Amino acid sequence: FPYTTLFRSPKGSEEELSQLTDLLGSFTTSYSTSGSSRCANVENGCRLINGTVLYPGEEFSTYQTVSPFSTANGYYMAGSYMNGKVVNSLGGGICQVSTTLYNAVLLSELEVTERYNHSMIVTYVDPSADAAIAESAGKDFKFVNNLDYPIYIEGYTEGKTITFNIYGKDTRDKNREVKYESEVLQVIRPDHENIYADGGRPIGYVASEGAHIGYKARLWKVVTENGVEVSREQVNESSYKVTPRSATVGVATDDPNAYNQIMAAIETGSIDHVRNVAAALSAPPAQE
Repeated sequence: FPYTTLFRSPKGSEEELSQLTDLLGSFTTSYSTSGSSRCANVENGCRLINGTVLYPGEEFSTYQTVSPFSTANGYYMAGSYMNGKVVNSLGGGICQVSTTLYNAVLLSELEVTERYNHSMIVTYVDPSADAAIAESAGKDFKFVNNLDYPIYIEGYTEGKTITFNIYGKDTRDKNREVKYESEVLQVIRPDHENIYADGGRPIGYVASEGAHIGYKARLWKVVTENGVEVSREQVNESSYKVTPRSATVGVATDDPNAYNQIMAAIETGSIDHVRNVAAALSAPPAQE
């Protein structure tokens, strides 16, 4: 068994790793739409987890393993969720690392001891299949090796995908299969748009942020034996905030008529209308 090529920078001894012959669970997500800083954060978090050996009864803390979120620890500024908004923070994107690991842990049937959903929905897994990390909110993803043998966590990135493989000694019945199903209970769509007037920006300036649809969902663990479902157990229930589309609009001008027009546009509550009015007001005068 080619351990030297399979395991990257192992932290356990060769004797310990020689027992870990079975793939207990594997999961992959894509970050193909991410910018360079977020990509670097995902890859860095994956590297910090890769090579972990967890003995029976030991608990793994994702936050403790991937923190601190600092430039010295290999992180960059990238988008993350905070208070219903997308903001730049050191380590933005780390939740995709914890989420990918969460799904590998579920498939390995290890004991999850702490898990939180994101404040808003993410796109790289189904609703309720995520696991958020948030230093300010005290969110962590933790699990225990509840098996009788050590486990080894391999993490790697390739082609803007991140994969976690969990190896150990599999004592489960070969005819038994475990899968997880997401069930959406409620979809909550924004019913308005938020527009903020900024007296420090000139007319013509419009910066918008997209809406986030709210969801309520739950995750089911479904076990089949010889292709027949034998159990269905709820794993978690998650609620994701609905966030309206928003825009900050410049209203600074020396022309009272232009000011009144842009304020009237803001009163309509339509970002698209405001954008059209702002573009018209800031356009250069037509040449005669």
